[in-house]
Amino acid sequence: MAKIENGGMVFASPVKKSVFTANFRWWFAVALWLLLLISYIDRTNISIAGPVMIQNGVVTAAALALGNSLFLVTYGLSNIAGGFLSDKLGAQKIALFALIWWSVMTLFCGFVWSSLSLVFSRVLLGLGEGMHWPLNSKWVKTWFPAHERARANMFWNFGLSMGPIITGPLVTWMILSSGSWRTPFIFFALLGLVVMVPLVVVVAKDHPIQSRFVSQKELDYIQSDKAEDVPETMKMSQVFKKMDFWLLLLNWSGMATIFYGILFWLPTYLIEVRHVSVTMTGFWYMLPYVLMTLCIILTSFFSDKIMKRAIFAAVGTFVAGIGLLIGTHVSNIVLAMILISISSAMNGVILPTVWSSLQRMFPKKSVGSGAGMLNGLENIISAIGTFILGISFTVGFSYLVIFSLIGGLSGLILARKGY
Repeated sequence: MAKIENGGMVFASPVKKSVFTANFRWWFAVALWLLLLISYIDRTNISIAGPVMIQNGVVTAAALALGNSLFLVTYGLSNIAGGFLSDKLGAQKIALFALIWWSVMTLFCGFVWSSLSLVFSRVLLGLGEGMHWPLNSKWVKTWFPAHERARANMFWNFGLSMGPIITGPLVTWMILSSGSWRTPFIFFALLGLVVMVPLVVVVAKDHPIQSRFVSQKELDYIQSDKAEDVPETMKMSQVFKKMDFWLLLLNWSGMATIFYGILFWLPTYLIEVRHVSVTMTGFWYMLPYVLMTLCIILTSFFSDKIMKRAIFAAVGTFVAGIGLLIGTHVSNIVLAMILISISSAMNGVILPTVWSSLQRMFPKKSVGSGAGMLNGLENIISAIGTFILGISFTVGFSYLVIFSLIGGLSGLILARKGY
């Protein structure tokens, strides 16, 4: 018999004989990747479908800008709520509720008929998707020892980079081949309900001891490395009183503001400013996330090897700002897109390192709340830049560059503090 804690309650649970003898935690990481992958396709397909909706007179550009910004606001608030609830009720329960909610709201997005209904659908989608993000940090903190966490974060971060890679060409093809912008919303909503819900039920347990696929040997290994863990008795309020959390928030927000700006507005920018065709837009939209995937892999392995996190995040945020600044001012479209792609790809340097720092900063009992607070506030902050871009690319890109430099400086301070 072994004791596990869930939702503040400690209870005994038998260790069941496992199907696998070792390393099931990495298959669990793959499941986290799939879950975030579907999540990101569901939120980013509007980037490809949005210009078509505007051309068809279904919505206005202003409504699309407002909908995307309000999505980030409700997404941010939902992060905070989802993190808190996962600490109280367990990650799996919240994941199932969130998955069903955002899949239904994705379906709703496919049937909007006006600007108002689009804004309403984006608000509701954000409420569901935001609950999911902090669960990944809670799972990684519980399922992986400290020296594997950058690589574990790498797996679910793949969902963030692979989502747009798939979204660009696939959603473009779905719209062009079916003749309707509604098709991708309906397809991916059903995929979430039919495929992902059963996967979460079978695989995504709150604790490895609850999984019949985890052996006692693997369980002992997971629990053996406590080198980076803060004491379980630490209160979350103690962390919020420290400057480290707010520096981490500024660092993450500096990069995320650029990432979301490119995520939501790159197709529109390419069509309206660079006069790129819809077909080529799908290709250019995909490129930043191909590079981001490579960055996630390299950063995760190097970060776990030297056990340094913040220096990667600091340098990545600086490069993102400089790349965006130059990329939006050069006239050659190929050079511009390479630089903008590098800028967005730096999110792959930030992601595994920021979340590894967060998982070091918070104890297991409150890591869900900590992740929800960090990502929630970051998304609300990012909504400002996303909205400004929807009104003016000139002013918006300048705002993104300045904020990224502030984020990079915050990362350097964290690096000096030993993160």
